Amino acid sequence: MIIILEGPDGAGKTTLARELVKQTKGIYLHLSYRWPQKIFLYHTAAIRYAARQNRPIIIDRWWPSEAIYATSYRGQSPWPLQGRMADRVARKHGALYIYCLPESVTEHCDKFTKLKETREEMYDDIHEVTFKYMSLWHGNQLHPKGENYIDFITRNGGLHKRRDHLRYNIEEHGHYLDLFAERAIDQAKLIRELQYQPALEYTNFNILGNTDKLKYLFVGEQVNPKYRELFWPFYEYKNSSLYLTQCMQAAEIPEEGIMWCNAYNHDETINENIAEILEHHDPRVVTFGAHAAEAMDKLGIITYEELVHPSYAKRFGKVNLMEIMKHVILRE
Repeated sequence: MIIILEGPDGAGKTTLARELVKQTKGIYLHLSYRWPQKIFLYHTAAIRYAARQNRPIIIDRWWPSEAIYATSYRGQSPWPLQGRMADRVARKHGALYIYCLPESVTEHCDKFTKLKETREEMYDDIHEVTFKYMSLWHGNQLHPKGENYIDFITRNGGLHKRRDHLRYNIEEHGHYLDLFAERAIDQAKLIRELQYQPALEYTNFNILGNTDKLKYLFVGEQVNPKYRELFWPFYEYKNSSLYLTQCMQAAEIPEEGIMWCNAYNHDETINENIAEILEHHDPRVVTFGAHAAEAMDKLGIITYEELVHPSYAKRFGKVNLMEIMKHVILRE
């Protein structure tokens, strides 16, 4: 079980984390702003560590903190779309996000000012951070269209309707913290029950996303691993993985409802997850590249959308992959 806590400073994350650790007998992992030039790798290492554990793990801050704090204090994160890729991994492992948020931005900032008098805080003013967290949760159609994943989420209704997200408000829930924690743990268990069970296994690398409300299975060719045990499909902040993710962002295609895999595993065997997922969930298959399409024929899958490999589209520029994906995915 993986539970991720997010929210502005002073919103009750640490208190909630203690209760969750107590009830689950889990591990607490706090991610601060370390190795600023390697945040993507740092956050990748954190979720890999969490996925390998045989105990529940509570992660205090993850990719949303980088996205929000970077856009508030540093202009922009060098990895504006890391949230899309990280979300695919989180959903694979049935992770639950809990957003610790106040009722009011102004009241929380006033509370934070008083809090600074009793303990050391990294920032003097968290008004912008708090506003962005609140907008990310509730949604804001007036939010500018930007390059960051949180810009897309905010413009398209926020996070409050997602089954794998809960909101914690210290004023409302702090009086019965134990009961809220119980509810969160039950929700985390439910999310895992709804997942394609083999995907929960750490060593089943060749599948990302989850089967809850599944509509599409995106199938690439074969992963080109750069690091030990990092064989996740469409998870590399460069090359075809990044280009495809950029096309999805530009076309405003959500991550929900999509699972990701490659036709072949890192050891060149065919990915048996594909046939199993189709048998039980019947998503539309979208292949990227000729080898992925060939694998569908080997598996006896006759109905699929065949698109070009993202590397080809990027390199030669003859195919507008963003427009094609917009037509294929958003035409319903």
